[in-house]
Amino acid sequence: MNKIKFSPLSLLVIGGIIVFLLFYESDPKLLTREDFLKWKIEEENTSKPQFGFPDEAMRFFYEQRAYPLGHIPEGWLDEALDHIERNNISNDQGFRSLNWSQLGPGNIPGRTRSIVINPSNSNIIYSGSVSGGVWKTTNGGSSWFPLKDNMENLAVCSLVMDPANSNILYAGTGEGFFNYDAIRGEGIFKTTDAGSTWTRLSATNNSDFYFVNKIVIDQTTNTLWVGTRKALFASTNGGSSFITILSNGSNDVHCMDVEIAYTNPSTVYASFGQFNNSEIWRSTDGGNNWSQNVAIADYGRIEMGVSASNPLVAYASFLDIDQSSSTYSGVGLMAFTTDGGGNWFSMTVPGPSFSGQNNYAGTQGWYDNIIAVHPSNPSILYAGGVDLWKSTNGGSSWTQITNWYTQAGAPPYAHADHHAIAFDPSNSNTVFLGTDGGIFKSTNGGTSWTNLHNGLYTTQFYYGAVHPTSSVYYGGAQDNGNLKSTGSTNWSEVIGGDGGAFEVDFNSPNILYMEYVNLAFFKSTDAGTNFFKAMSGIPTGPNFWDGTTDRTLFISPFSMDPNNSNILVAGTYRVFRTTNGASSWTSISGDLTGDGTGSTGATVSTVIVGKGNSSVIYAGCSNGRIQVTTNAGSSWTNVSSGLPNAYCTRITTASGNPATAFATFSGYTSGQKVYRTTNYGSNWTNISGNLPNIPVNCIIVDPANSSRIVVGTDLGIFATTNGGTSWVQRNNGLANVVVSDLDYRSSDGKVFAANHGRGMFS
Repeated sequence: MNKIKFSPLSLLVIGGIIVFLLFYESDPKLLTREDFLKWKIEEENTSKPQFGFPDEAMRFFYEQRAYPLGHIPEGWLDEALDHIERNNISNDQGFRSLNWSQLGPGNIPGRTRSIVINPSNSNIIYSGSVSGGVWKTTNGGSSWFPLKDNMENLAVCSLVMDPANSNILYAGTGEGFFNYDAIRGEGIFKTTDAGSTWTRLSATNNSDFYFVNKIVIDQTTNTLWVGTRKALFASTNGGSSFITILSNGSNDVHCMDVEIAYTNPSTVYASFGQFNNSEIWRSTDGGNNWSQNVAIADYGRIEMGVSASNPLVAYASFLDIDQSSSTYSGVGLMAFTTDGGGNWFSMTVPGPSFSGQNNYAGTQGWYDNIIAVHPSNPSILYAGGVDLWKSTNGGSSWTQITNWYTQAGAPPYAHADHHAIAFDPSNSNTVFLGTDGGIFKSTNGGTSWTNLHNGLYTTQFYYGAVHPTSSVYYGGAQDNGNLKSTGSTNWSEVIGGDGGAFEVDFNSPNILYMEYVNLAFFKSTDAGTNFFKAMSGIPTGPNFWDGTTDRTLFISPFSMDPNNSNILVAGTYRVFRTTNGASSWTSISGDLTGDGTGSTGATVSTVIVGKGNSSVIYAGCSNGRIQVTTNAGSSWTNVSSGLPNAYCTRITTASGNPATAFATFSGYTSGQKVYRTTNYGSNWTNISGNLPNIPVNCIIVDPANSSRIVVGTDLGIFATTNGGTSWVQRNNGLANVVVSDLDYRSSDGKVFAANHGRGMFS
């Protein structure tokens, strides 16, 4: 058994941690979801809103869907798609046309986890968006277009091109990195015509391939290697069938990375360990036989990079986990080999960074972590996480070459949270970087960077808002801030970090209300050019970017009174109300959730004022409870009887009639999606009709006819013209994408849909 050899200096850097190679554990310790939720992202720089709260953003996305089951059931997507086809509810006959047009942002995309470049034509590039599917450019990134909008799953995490045929690509779906907004995959999809058509590999239509972390092809044996949460798999017939190579029975082993070194025969490395112990397994005969190469206790995810010019050289980074306290210490160890894995030696970990992280991945290497070796120089390597670093001497020393925000003295800007690095096959000094904010390109080895975002519509919106009469649009996006468009598909940033809900004053549209995370509430009176904090009366922390100290959602709900734009309501575990444009707020309720005042209980998940009466307020909760007041909060009534035990996502009322209200619910309880009351919640009628068993996230009602209803779901748009007796899917021009918010503009009758993965549409 080979040991990692540490220099005295690296032992000091590691801080006295004793690391030994261990024999393989047949039942490795796995951290529970509760342990995982204890891990928090440290806010190391309070001078600006932080990008990169992946655990909080993901928990927000996940928990509303997992409640009350505690998990997202297997097979939900297949069952939903089958339900839609079997019941012919994708047929739009009899419904006024809903044809969708893209509004952007075309310059601020979302998370990109994979990049593939055609080796014979580097202008042809494919990218995998984790909630927006596969995208392609034929002009080097000057513009992009999506491939197969109706793909059964748009959570593309990994891509690979057949080295023998550039028309053949494989797309692995499902993010297996334990981020809570990760959309579960549905196997591997294959194209043989450069992306024009895709077919799911039937052998991967099972739970072994719900989270496909890495796909590579050995060009010498034409073997397709696939690392998933469950195992390392191999196919020698183009994906028609797979064999299990390395697994641990029913336990998750988290195969995170697979790399090919073109020795003769090939050396194949497979790394294991996200929250269980780090292990590298190696085959030196092209995959016929395997042995454990490295195993280290108290380290988790391993990322690897192999030199193409010297296949004996490889590098590995190890995520440091203190399993006793369930905390991260970041990337705590990096190692290299010069003899094909025969011996491993420790090397310097990049850091500290300009922005304060003590290593290149901060405390979130479980989520964003990638290393890559220069194609023609084995001593040049890149390590990306929160920021990107470069070494020209095999890891002995490092230089930070990107910074996640622009500031004097800092390296050039590239978005935070790095997941993919690719090199131009015709010019290895041209580097492509996949991030939570799209794709960046350097033509000089990382000295300077430009983005390739034109037309890459993969923004992950939580909420949207629109100007009452003009082509001005707003949205709060995951890890991309609060954004604004003045009609162009190129949007601008109003506030950075993670964006939240937005409201536009319908009487004075230059007045905006918006939030950063945890109900950090802001107001602008000049359409977003300047803004100020507006939380007087809402308990908050001492720092400018702090949100409320109340128990609240990561993306907290607030909304504007449709009758009086100076009145707004916001929800934590209670409801706050302002009647003077957020100059001051007053708590108008106690705990509406029924969960007491603890820090981990339920929260208000949606709160709205009734159309036609400002004294009527409805509040829905993350545990399914709905409460209503008809006297502006002086008293509240629990009106949950007859409603499902599910996360309440939205409530709206009929125009001019606040007694008639509609409530939508997330989760996977069949037939319990949309409800209507005509008497302030005293009684509810289930109007879910033939909707598939998928989360319903938002709702609007035609102000001229309350029987005409549109809802946004995890599979796009559904609409009814008969009050919910029957529904049809209305995705013409849209995609099978998560629709997170809907708005209706009365001045022109337009409907607006903010999507978690495809930006905004009208």
